[in-house]
Amino acid sequence: MKAMKSVSFAYTAPLGLSDLFEDFRLMCNDAIRIAVAGKPKNRLELIESAYATLKQYGLHTHYALSACEVAYSVCGNKNGKSVPYVRRAFLKLDNQSYQLDHMILRIPFHSSGSGHDSDYIFIALQGSNYQLSFIDDPGLKRGSVTITPNSVIISFSREVEPFEPTGFIGVDINERNATLSATDGWTRKFSELGEVAEIKQRYREIRAGISRKTRGDRRITKMLLSKYGQRERNRTQLRLHRVTSQIVDYAKDHTLGIKMEKLKGIRKRYRKRNSQGKLFRGRMNTWVFGEVQSQVEYKSKWGGVPLWYVNPRGTSSYCLCGSRVVRLADRKLYCPTCDRTWDRDDLASKNVMACAVPQARPSRGSDEGGGGDDGSRLRSRWREGKFTWSMTTNDSQNQRNRERKKGNGRVRSTSACQS
Repeated sequence: MKAMKSVSFAYTAPLGLSDLFEDFRLMCNDAIRIAVAGKPKNRLELIESAYATLKQYGLHTHYALSACEVAYSVCGNKNGKSVPYVRRAFLKLDNQSYQLDHMILRIPFHSSGSGHDSDYIFIALQGSNYQLSFIDDPGLKRGSVTITPNSVIISFSREVEPFEPTGFIGVDINERNATLSATDGWTRKFSELGEVAEIKQRYREIRAGISRKTRGDRRITKMLLSKYGQRERNRTQLRLHRVTSQIVDYAKDHTLGIKMEKLKGIRKRYRKRNSQGKLFRGRMNTWVFGEVQSQVEYKSKWGGVPLWYVNPRGTSSYCLCGSRVVRLADRKLYCPTCDRTWDRDDLASKNVMACAVPQARPSRGSDEGGGGDDGSRLRSRWREGKFTWSMTTNDSQNQRNRERKKGNGRVRSTSACQS
């Protein structure tokens, strides 16, 4: 399995780099206009039609190829309603276009082909031991490089063989915590996500104040929003990386697989006209579950840790014995069958972990509407016993109500409320 990771380096911009930024931006916009007019079927057709125009800038050939790659990817967005336009300054080159001599990056400039130093731009990279560990590792392959006014981002890749897990970790991601339960009995609740939620709430108020006070000057508004937005990203990313690194490191050290809820599309529940207020929708739209899952996913790939997603339905609604729980105050749940009180997050993580253990499931079919990404469709162990009988009873009642409804249109089925 091929694993990839992008590493960011700080640097001091040399002379001539700002002009190169502007020329590459114009090249991307020219390639976009040619792509919109010609509608090429693939990237090679776009290169053939735009190459003569882009070579007039006098830059190295690889800049024309990279500009076509950027334009084709931008125009491939089917949701765009207007013609795309590149505004930010950046450069992108493939791994054959640059040379990296320890912390000195050399990129081409002119296309004279003389090989003199005047044809290249040399960039001195800055980094800590973390960045140096990637530079000095001979087992890593270097990919493309992206240069922005603030950083140089180099992608690295390597072949990783995932190990066979001896157990699993169930991860339940909430707005203010991430709760974990493992098959070896280890549990952990990360409260750093609560700090992230508070940081986002604070900076949301700061942005609102900036917009009110600098309403007449868009230049100052843009500068302040960029400044405080960068501060917010730095403070939230630091906490998220700490949490996700500890999750993946524990799974790797104890040869455990990771299971998370498949939460894609959950934001549709919090759109306008869905009976939620503006403040609640703002909180949900700044929920960082996607960033947490993304970091866990790429770190798991890099470390060879197996990762799956499971169906999130019912993870906090049923006890491990299969009975439906009753909601109490302070995120507590009560199981009347077991006479046991659960923390909602702990129960959800244990249910996710139980989904992740194929050997803990009996061989009968599942009634949960689908399995996880591992392809298994077996019944989860908390759906056993009494709950199976109650579902069968309700199905029979539903069938009788449908037959009664056909005979008399005024008879309404109440099975939905009963179930």
